[in-house]
Amino acid sequence: MRNPADLRARVIAILPEIVELRRALHRIPEVHYEERETAGAVRAALARTGVTLLPPYLETDTVGLLRGRKPGRNVLLRADIDALPLEDASGTPWRSMRPGRAHACGHDGHMAMLVGVARVLDGLAGDLAGSVRFVFQPAEEEKGGGRKLIEKGLLDAEPRPDAAFALHGWTGMPAARLSAAPGPVMAAADRFVVRIRGRGGHAALPHLAVDPLVAASQVVTGLQTIVSRSLDPQEPAVVSVCSIRGGHASNVIPGEVVLEGTTRSFDPAGQRLIRTRMEQIIGGTCAAAGCTFALEYFDNYTPLVNDARAVALVRSVVTRYLGPGAWDERHPRTMGAEDFCFYLERVPGALIRLGLGVEWPSLHSPEFDFNDEALEAGIVALSAIALEFCAGEG
Repeated sequence: MRNPADLRARVIAILPEIVELRRALHRIPEVHYEERETAGAVRAALARTGVTLLPPYLETDTVGLLRGRKPGRNVLLRADIDALPLEDASGTPWRSMRPGRAHACGHDGHMAMLVGVARVLDGLAGDLAGSVRFVFQPAEEEKGGGRKLIEKGLLDAEPRPDAAFALHGWTGMPAARLSAAPGPVMAAADRFVVRIRGRGGHAALPHLAVDPLVAASQVVTGLQTIVSRSLDPQEPAVVSVCSIRGGHASNVIPGEVVLEGTTRSFDPAGQRLIRTRMEQIIGGTCAAAGCTFALEYFDNYTPLVNDARAVALVRSVVTRYLGPGAWDERHPRTMGAEDFCFYLERVPGALIRLGLGVEWPSLHSPEFDFNDEALEAGIVALSAIALEFCAGEG
């Protein structure tokens, strides 16, 4: 166990550079599998350390290994690197330079903190047992970059990880506070596309057409009854239609309407029932309207399940290195999803929330910017977790 004051001093010493890196990354947001400049910036920052950079699995990922001078376990630390396809309205001097792209989910902060951890642990390599695998993962937002990395063999490479941890900035939570809870804490998330086909025609002659817009409207309403009438009220679930496309003129009934959306749940049986009821509701509604349909249903994310022993280690580390006041016992489940779930299916570990501020702009909002006041706590926590886990203390 290291001296907490010494570890914090090392973090504080590099903090100005980490803040500068975080803001530089914020300026160059790139979406899934386009993160080439982002990956270049991360690799350049890691080149100043003793971390060995490994060949990429997916072109824009960065994976590095830091070996200690003592025997011990291997821990994997992950940061996501992709941005969102929306405008940056944060108004900061370091706002996005790319129209329609923004780091509105805090991934710039996640990357900067993990680089900070690499800097700190490199300076402590003589005290480090085992090894630390640093994973800067592309395409966390919707495209499942974590799943693809694992399919390419990330978790099978030697030394195989004995545990995996990640931090995620969290709004609505006091800045620099941390929390985690055992069990399922984030939901499974599926995606669906429904194509409803009718027969187009003149809006003044609706009896000569088969209107897919009317059928689509009834489908949207019908899908809302799945949660309210088909599922156990004590089991949380969501069915959200988030996009409706069809038609291009005010006097033309279109021939096709496309609906897209997402479903969320914690219970696998409920997840299967949602899909079954969707097929029944869409099929019955379209048949009644004289339309045909095609449903594409994609199993995107499983529930994210934190390991109890990993959470106990996180809590112990946070309270000892940052003080009891840095730990937040509240960690409510969320219907949000995270592809770190795929790591935790194979390796015990935990996704940790890092508070960004109670009144801070919400994740995925155009006004969001990472709160730099939280960087120190995140770097200290991940560094201490790695040191103690690899030494066999957790």
